[in-house]
Amino acid sequence: MMQEVVLRTGIWYNDRSIKLTFPDSWDVVTYWPDTPQALTDDEILRIIDSPIEQPPLRSLAEGKQRPLIIIDDLTRPTPVYKIMPFLLEQFNSAGVHSGNIRILVATGTHGNQDEGALTNKIGKQAMDSCRVIVHNDRKDTKFIGKTSFGTPVYVNKEVLNSDLIIGIGGIYPQHTTGFGGGSKLSLGVLGRKSIMHLHYGHTGVGGTYDINNDFRRDVTEIARMIGLNAIYTLHVNAHLELVNIMCGDHFTYYPEASLFSRQRYAAQVPDDADVVIANAYPFDSSYTFMRKGYRPLDLGPREATKVMIASNHEGIGTHGLFQHIKPPRFIKYKMLYRKISVMEPRDILSKIFKRLKISDRAPSNGSQQNYALPEKTDHLWVYRPNTRTSSTPPLEGISVVPSWNKILEVIEREQLPKNSKIRVRIYPCAPLQCLDLQMPSA
Repeated sequence: MMQEVVLRTGIWYNDRSIKLTFPDSWDVVTYWPDTPQALTDDEILRIIDSPIEQPPLRSLAEGKQRPLIIIDDLTRPTPVYKIMPFLLEQFNSAGVHSGNIRILVATGTHGNQDEGALTNKIGKQAMDSCRVIVHNDRKDTKFIGKTSFGTPVYVNKEVLNSDLIIGIGGIYPQHTTGFGGGSKLSLGVLGRKSIMHLHYGHTGVGGTYDINNDFRRDVTEIARMIGLNAIYTLHVNAHLELVNIMCGDHFTYYPEASLFSRQRYAAQVPDDADVVIANAYPFDSSYTFMRKGYRPLDLGPREATKVMIASNHEGIGTHGLFQHIKPPRFIKYKMLYRKISVMEPRDILSKIFKRLKISDRAPSNGSQQNYALPEKTDHLWVYRPNTRTSSTPPLEGISVVPSWNKILEVIEREQLPKNSKIRVRIYPCAPLQCLDLQMPSA
């Protein structure tokens, strides 16, 4: 007898269901998010017709000649295709032909985007009728000023050539700002210098899900500067079904939208696990971004077998500032230079003094965490199910296998000698799920 758990994999490229099997004697628990039922088309239309603190799009678009829709890129699982037909209809009601609408893909430093995958994300109707532009943070940006935090704002020129700007994005756990989405969508259409200042000029929240931080306040200023005042925020479940929409004035609704993510995707810490399985879907486009699903693995016991499920159709993937899996040569020195370049002289001296004091009283033990692995993990197994893409280079501490039976063999070899009943804890959409010891009140 075997237990079965059905998950999804292959975001934007070959999105499909996969089946995991386990011996019936094992203790298998799957932490599904507590999300509502998928929205119907009538429900979607009703929400879009009633934005928060704003008139509907058909009113905002009246008389506009150069509207722009900013969307997050392929590294994010926002199902733009689910609402784009409704938005195009709103534009049409306002007399704006779809040929005059531009869709700007907010890539940040994430590089080129696959056209076929973009079609899957945006929808064929919009891809065929609108002008789709992929942002390049290295060119076609213009300086428009600085924020109160001193961040220089270089923004894509298409933004400046628009008479109406709206956004479509999602809200996902994010190490530096607690949650992404909202004003942070504006970061994706900035130049490299601006993005570097934002990331290296602020201290991250360290995975605490706290949205009250200077990084978010800084990008909120930028969103106001560029006129990104209306955003359609989408929440999905573990199967990429649309379960919630909040739209209109995101400066007003963002705290509520982030609380929805914090509560609906809450999951237990796997402190009792012999095996922790984290499905990187719906962030499994590449090895670089599958790391967004590491949190369950980080919090699992060191002696547990750690398994990541990810199709990774884009291979290693690209991040211009933080290439975690296969970083370029001298990456530590480059990151140090970037950090120093956005600091004031007095802050540099303070950091040096503090580092000298620490090194005097606490000698290093010489051990370092492998940048590619989760915390408290000596070896990571990656189940890459039947993905017909080019092979990837060897990754230190990571074994990639295409067979689920091979994963079961590994678990039995590592855990059966120690446990009569193996405890397996599964996170079906790990990058969306929130794990910590404190839960917010409603």
